[in-house]
Amino acid sequence: MIYSEDNHSWSYALFSAHLHRYMPRLKWEQHQFIYQQWCNYHLPKPLQSSLIWNTDAIESLPEAEPSILVLYHLGMHAYIPQVLVENNIQFDILMDRKVFAKHQQEMSAIRDLCHEKGTSHRFLMSDDPSVLLKARTTMRAGRHLLIFADGNSGTKDTLERKLKVSFLESSIYVRKGIAVLSFLLQMPIVPLSHSVKDGRYYLFMGEEILRLNHESREDYLLRSMQLLFQFLANQIKDEPWRWECWAYLHVLNCYKIKSYITPNFSLKLAENIHVQLEERNGIFNRKYFCYQFE
Repeated sequence: MIYSEDNHSWSYALFSAHLHRYMPRLKWEQHQFIYQQWCNYHLPKPLQSSLIWNTDAIESLPEAEPSILVLYHLGMHAYIPQVLVENNIQFDILMDRKVFAKHQQEMSAIRDLCHEKGTSHRFLMSDDPSVLLKARTTMRAGRHLLIFADGNSGTKDTLERKLKVSFLESSIYVRKGIAVLSFLLQMPIVPLSHSVKDGRYYLFMGEEILRLNHESREDYLLRSMQLLFQFLANQIKDEPWRWECWAYLHVLNCYKIKSYITPNFSLKLAENIHVQLEERNGIFNRKYFCYQFE
């Protein structure tokens, strides 16, 4: 049983609370095992590796019309841009400036690989006032635009500026920049993910997302973001540990906590666990995201 007199980490407590919010059918007793799988799965990996990738499913991308290629934080997200370069897929990357500064090693690896392949690429910053013009330049040069749909960029956006979409068994507020760029530049959206079988990694594409005839801007933005997060849900519904973001959803400003009556903090209820706050013992209720000092 995961509830006990022992203190748990806040990392685990929030991970578990988020897991319950979006996958409430999982038993509380399963959370600690999933958390351990998540910790192991997301251990830092060397960028230079001998991983074997099968890219048959994306063989059309090098010659395809420019698209917005969408990635998610599913454990191999640092490798996939390199795999794209190795397969002669031309693209620029649109990302948050702080994320770019934090992950210089990964960015340098992509830059070096492009140099070896004799190709060029650019990093576009999401806060650049001219980012739309630069994205249009990317498209006109025949290159794809690579963007992450999830993660910790855009965290300052208010909920009112985001779109509410269904996600697993709840809802999530998501940034709409991908959909806005697609609408304005008339670029299709293509989600990417990977699977593993017998030690081999398979990179594959989801169904292309395009604006329908006579579809309004608002309808397209909502539909395209819903489809992107439905694609993500399909990747993690049976293997939730694959999604890195479980641990930091609380800083992404992506959900609302419902009002509640003060819950029962009894440790006889599995939803309650011991967690220290400011070096004081207390109990965290994972169902209602609330805390009580002992």
